[in-house]
Amino acid sequence: MDSSSTISTTREEFNTFHLYNRALFSRLVITLRRDIRQSYQVMSFLLYLETIAPFLRNLIADFASLPDAVVNMVADEVVTCMRCLSFDDFPAFVTHLRRSILSPEIPYITGVTRGYLTLIFVHNNRENIFFEMKKHLTRVCVRAFEDIWVRAEMYNREIENREKAMAEMSQLGFSSAVQNGGSRTRRFSSRRANADNRTIFLTFSRGYPIAKAEVYAYFTRRFGGIVEAIRMGGAEVNEQTLYATMELSSASRVPDILIEGVYMTKYIINGKHAWARKFIPSRKSSSKHRSRHSYGNFF
Repeated sequence: MDSSSTISTTREEFNTFHLYNRALFSRLVITLRRDIRQSYQVMSFLLYLETIAPFLRNLIADFASLPDAVVNMVADEVVTCMRCLSFDDFPAFVTHLRRSILSPEIPYITGVTRGYLTLIFVHNNRENIFFEMKKHLTRVCVRAFEDIWVRAEMYNREIENREKAMAEMSQLGFSSAVQNGGSRTRRFSSRRANADNRTIFLTFSRGYPIAKAEVYAYFTRRFGGIVEAIRMGGAEVNEQTLYATMELSSASRVPDILIEGVYMTKYIINGKHAWARKFIPSRKSSSKHRSRHSYGNFF
């Protein structure tokens, strides 16, 4: 055969070769509904990890077989690593994590790499890791995940339309109840008087915008139809919402959301962190105490 000839690979062959990579990416963006662009970065980082030691060659295949909760946890640890890449000063990064109520450790990834990969290692090798991630993103992710990206966007659009329709129907029912007056109006007024007892206060990470529909869908999927109203707030012009209040259908459901004995309970909504605590009317929350550091797109 002529040495100048090349072997062409069909799209089907390419996708088959990256079967486990595609399976894990699909879990991230469709099953777990994590941010698509961020999930590209997560996959490129995991592809990099597979190259740093022989015993990590099947890392993604192993991750693809894990339960959703573990896959989500691994992805969150990778996101922490990617945040580390954007900081010039490591102590400043650790301080940022602690202010965000996040751990300055990545225990699962450190464990699976047999102690090789820690956040200080990530920070000290930022240029090389960044270079390798961009290489895997171009050579593998963009080609192997293109069709999954399209499916995920269509899936998310369908869910958003469904949630919007449900919200509109709920609003119509609410308006009807108010207009009917009588005992139903009195019951509603009584519920409003005790609304604070069944309200949760939510805060979100700056730099990771989250929509009202995402919040509603997450808590409804996890706890059932307990959310009565969500009010987003804390957004200045052209800035993201930093907090929200979430009214539940009953005060008895508040313990379902909040862990007893813990001031703030952490949730991960589509790969974005949210913290929940009991709503306290006399204590006005301010977005000024939150870090203003934002993370730009890596790629």
